[in-house]
Amino acid sequence: MNELDVVRVCALLHDVGKLECWANRKPWSEHVYYTFKFVKACLGEDIAVHAMRHHTGSSYAEDYRPKTEIERIICLADNLASGADRREEPSGGPFIPSPPVDLTHVLSKDFVRKKFDAADLAYLSNELLNRLGSLRNEFDENSKETYFKIFDILSNSYLRFVPADTRNPINDVSLWNHMKLTAAFATCIFLSGWKGERLSNYNFAILSGDADRISSFINESLRLPDLNARSSLIKKATYNAYNSLSESLGPECVLFASGGSFLALSPVDQAEKVLNAAKKSFEETSEGQVSITVSFVVANGDEIQENFGGIWEEAQRKMRSEKGMRLWIPNILVDEGVETCDVCRKRQWIMEDSERFLPVDASPRPERLCNFCWSLRDKGKGVWLDDLKRESNFVACIRADGDDIGKVLAGKMFEEEGKACTPSRVSTLSDIIHKTCEKEFENIVKKFEGHIIFAGGDDLLAFFPGEAALKASRDITSKFRDEMAGKCTMSAGIAIFHYKLPVYVGVEAAGYLLSRAKEGGKNKVAWTVIGGSGVTSSELERVKPRSWAELDVVLNIVSFMRSSEVASHQLRRITRVASEGDVGVVEAEALIKSLMGRGVIDWQQGEKLLSYLETGLLADAFLIYNFFKGD
Repeated sequence: MNELDVVRVCALLHDVGKLECWANRKPWSEHVYYTFKFVKACLGEDIAVHAMRHHTGSSYAEDYRPKTEIERIICLADNLASGADRREEPSGGPFIPSPPVDLTHVLSKDFVRKKFDAADLAYLSNELLNRLGSLRNEFDENSKETYFKIFDILSNSYLRFVPADTRNPINDVSLWNHMKLTAAFATCIFLSGWKGERLSNYNFAILSGDADRISSFINESLRLPDLNARSSLIKKATYNAYNSLSESLGPECVLFASGGSFLALSPVDQAEKVLNAAKKSFEETSEGQVSITVSFVVANGDEIQENFGGIWEEAQRKMRSEKGMRLWIPNILVDEGVETCDVCRKRQWIMEDSERFLPVDASPRPERLCNFCWSLRDKGKGVWLDDLKRESNFVACIRADGDDIGKVLAGKMFEEEGKACTPSRVSTLSDIIHKTCEKEFENIVKKFEGHIIFAGGDDLLAFFPGEAALKASRDITSKFRDEMAGKCTMSAGIAIFHYKLPVYVGVEAAGYLLSRAKEGGKNKVAWTVIGGSGVTSSELERVKPRSWAELDVVLNIVSFMRSSEVASHQLRRITRVASEGDVGVVEAEALIKSLMGRGVIDWQQGEKLLSYLETGLLADAFLIYNFFKGD
């Protein structure tokens, strides 16, 4: 066995006994016994003893206290992880934990993400043990591979939703996050060499990576297959950077990695080498078309425990500084006079796409692509606007983006909630954002029969049948807001357009509308329907951003129009009159009352129309109703 693997597997499993301990309503200190019992069943007694001995307090018998260097490393790492993550004073709690236990949200003291009763905890403990099985022989023969297997099983378990501490407000960090962070610190301490029990004796490097100009790369070509392939390439490059970090340090040291960015812990003397390897892996995967900026800051154990928020701010400042010093010079790979690729404009074209024609000097010709862009187009094929259209022949592009997420990830939102910025809170929040965009959004998009092009960080680019776009956008942004405990919002731009129009019309229009929504006060949505002749910038400028509550009203009005017995031509007439400013609204009200009095419109439905007229959203609703009457 590799001694490093013994250290990190024991650190990773050191608190797994809390599940059964809490399920049996035993005192806090007895969790070490249940850890011993659990680890012994899957890895044998020697490993179980090391995992158990990670506390030194008077509540723990002498036999349960650290005695070897391995055990002292785990104890020190646990103290560092606990101290760094549990900055607030707990509100108190019983000596004997009493389920149910709650995992609250890192952005709220009251928002409960998950609740576990005693039976849930006991079931989870048994399920984990069954999934792990007996690994003693495997660990003896190949400790590293077995450790990675254990890590993978635990990372995909419900440990992500069990709190590491049951007392509010420090019950917002999951047991998984605490165990993983403890393993990360233990790995770094072991690789740095044992220097005694003072945290100030140990320095740690906080590694950051952030891909450069992702949007520019993805949007370099606005053909649907190209968008699809380019976003997939970013995901693959991020995944390979994560694999590089995991291979160099261990997966426990990667606090998060998604959407072209990562955060990791490392021994100081390995930071440069590890970062360079991750950078190389990312950029080789992207074939040099997307670069990634990497940097790191150094802090000792005391500083991490006492002021992680300040260290995190320093890391972000350094990343911004590193990005600011880069010169963004296009890498042109052809000699002057050589005809370049129509997409990237950097390399000589070698292939013609006979399915895509460009109007060049009034003489259409096939689009010309270089090797790289041709390869991406070929990989991205399989999703076409023809597949998304319904009877209306309209499709939609949605571009959505979280509001003020930079402020959120900087830790400012923690301060507003009276919480400290801690390693696990930053990791948890990043994980929530990425999981929401990559997993939850995927489910919503499938529900509305759409297709995701890019979902990473807090950004979304997706295509839908035109009829589904507004409802889908509402569900997407509601899910984001719910997953962020109601503390963060999203804005969106929606371009609904005829499927025969070029994709770039929808993408560019949705992007412009997103910027309009942001400028309109954020937490807004701006949408338009583009006919067969396209759209001008002046037309987009006239689109008024709406609140999500206003969109709900619009959808309610549309639903009323479809279900009511009011004739379409009467609705058109009322809407046309109401669109003539304040005077028009008064005249529309008189018109509705006249139609009610003559029995043309049912009295109750007329009252509904009058209430909708007051919202000022009748014209917006009629436009959607008129385009998609059959939905």
